[in-house]
Amino acid sequence: MHWRRSFVHNILVAIMIAWGGTSFAAEVPAESGTATAPAPTLAPANESAPVPALTPAPAPAPAPVPEPGQTENYLDEEKSSFGQTMDETHEYLERSILKQVIRLDDFFGDVKTEEQRPSSYELRWRNSFRVEKGGHFRYGTSARANLVLAKISRRFRLFISGDDVADPFAPSLPEDPGNPGYDRTINPTRLVNTELRYSLIKTRTLDFFLGAGVQLSGPIGAFARTRAQYIHNFNDIFLLRLAETLFVKSNDLFGETTEISLDRLLRPKTVLRWSTSGTASREIDGIEWGSELSLIHEISPKSAITLTGGGYGNSSFAPVVQNYRLLALYRRNFLRKWLFYELEPQISWARGASGGYPAEVAVTFRLEIVFKGSAKAGQPAAASGR
Repeated sequence: MHWRRSFVHNILVAIMIAWGGTSFAAEVPAESGTATAPAPTLAPANESAPVPALTPAPAPAPAPVPEPGQTENYLDEEKSSFGQTMDETHEYLERSILKQVIRLDDFFGDVKTEEQRPSSYELRWRNSFRVEKGGHFRYGTSARANLVLAKISRRFRLFISGDDVADPFAPSLPEDPGNPGYDRTINPTRLVNTELRYSLIKTRTLDFFLGAGVQLSGPIGAFARTRAQYIHNFNDIFLLRLAETLFVKSNDLFGETTEISLDRLLRPKTVLRWSTSGTASREIDGIEWGSELSLIHEISPKSAITLTGGGYGNSSFAPVVQNYRLLALYRRNFLRKWLFYELEPQISWARGASGGYPAEVAVTFRLEIVFKGSAKAGQPAAASGR
């Protein structure tokens, strides 16, 4: 049974990518947030063939003609069977990951903890396929894991992140300020980071934590940081976010990142967001900054679209703006509640050596699989489920 599950898991990933490729051919946030109306079902085009008249004769009667709907029902059963295999494989992987999280929590935690909170995790695995001008094709994969180790402390969270992606097509705002590889507008492409965070304050308006971790790939090094984010609601439709991150890394010592974000609710499902971020550290000659204006619209409970325009640069260069970018991001939940895809066409204007801003075009397709698990207090790892 174990080999069968492993085999099904391997072919499942290939099949899901193939299905995603079909969606990509048919059509063009996280975290910026950051991943939708159900896909329409196609009714069968063929009509039921007329049943031939039977005459009383000793010859064998002709084979029965399927009644209208029988073919459709059979296809539904085929789809249900495949969907069940997908769900069983996904649940098997979720249970396997949860067992490892519980073992880690049991090893480092205190079994005599008075408040027995459940160990839990969330893992997002993304595969990206990018086509650039000239037909160049690039592939990348990334993973983000958030582990709640309840037996250690209710304030601790363990974060594991890894990227093996193509070179960035264009700059963007820092994804995780202070975390090596994610703290600047232009980031490394291959990295593995682990970080343990301790929450000092967690309220509706203030989130303040201390973090320390290790970069395991590329130049191996340690880092520590503190980050505070304040949220203020001016009224029901206007919101302000301010965040400040101070960090220390083994390769460039000290740095800081300041973030400002303003959200304006235009309609019940439409938000206009302006975000600006600036990072200064010893490895940067000046302040590396970026500013974006985004229009975010929820199309349905399963889909959303984001339109973004931004400028990025470094204060030590002239002119200050070194890159402009426009993009449209469509995100959809499809087939299963744990499966998502994104389509992102974008145009970038990077300043060239001659001083001009030639346009570069790219289209990126992403397939995201989400794994989640939580164990009840005192529940053994072998019996833990979703």
